[in-house]
Amino acid sequence: MAFPSESEQSAITEQKAQHYIPKFYLKGFTDKQGKLWVFEKFKPLRESRPKDEAHRPDYYTHAEKGRRDETAEDVLKGAESRAAPIILKLATSQFVLTPERAGHLIIFVAFMFARVPSWREHLDNLAAQLARENILKTARDRTKFNQTCDALERATGKPLDMDRGELRDYILGGQYDIKQGSKGFNLGSMFKTAFSALDELKFMGYQVFYAPKGNAFVTSDSPVYTLQPDGEGEAAIGMGFGHDNVEVYFPLNKRACLRLKKGIKPMQRVIEAGHVDQINSITMATASQYLYSSERYRRLGRLFDERGSKVLAGKNAFMASPPPQELTKRKR
Repeated sequence: MAFPSESEQSAITEQKAQHYIPKFYLKGFTDKQGKLWVFEKFKPLRESRPKDEAHRPDYYTHAEKGRRDETAEDVLKGAESRAAPIILKLATSQFVLTPERAGHLIIFVAFMFARVPSWREHLDNLAAQLARENILKTARDRTKFNQTCDALERATGKPLDMDRGELRDYILGGQYDIKQGSKGFNLGSMFKTAFSALDELKFMGYQVFYAPKGNAFVTSDSPVYTLQPDGEGEAAIGMGFGHDNVEVYFPLNKRACLRLKKGIKPMQRVIEAGHVDQINSITMATASQYLYSSERYRRLGRLFDERGSKVLAGKNAFMASPPPQELTKRKR
């Protein structure tokens, strides 16, 4: 077995900050002085800058083969570089969103959905849940359980440390936790999710809504959300992209918000202040922890304390088949 050299070991341990919400994107929600106002539930409003927010050490880097692998960040940077100038220019309604430009935006939206911490943590939880279910299923079948133990002993070249009967009883007892801890696996699942979302998003039409003068859109650390209208004035939040009649919203900057839906025609228009408030309200509800704004309104902080972080992936949103009574709904 080859071990990493001292220089490689140093590279592995040297961490760097990697943004889960890109800096260029957050700049679109700053005020005229370049300040970004950050809201967190039940905490004081704070002044910040895009480079200081929404990042974690080595968020896209793994070293499971003995060296730093930053392939994931390189792929994301490519999507960002194509979307960034489009999002910047869409701050004015005079800029026309062509199908080609919309295609770049849609790719960016798919990645923005999958790359945030709340979704990546959800993917780990799903993997752990599936592993637990498979282990229990194997343990319930004594013959299959013994065959699995035989295969494990052959693979490791040594007997199990625990009596098979005791091990099987322990598994069936369920008094243990299983966690998915592979960074590489998690990043792979992140990309799989993004491409799966893209398979649905690419068939959707696109529209850009503009906030009227005196109003502004906000964004969050989980900025892509979905709505599924029920036809009676309410809509379920956090439905999968493949569901019928689902709408996808993504604030582009403080001036503009992207709407995607199958069957709609391209359109760019200024919407009513009440509609902006409605979009911002759902952005609050779907935020994982942070809300970002170009305005330092105290009222916004009070609203976030009341309405923020109510819709969480795996809890009451983006589930395989959530019961109707568990769907988080909002009036439209």
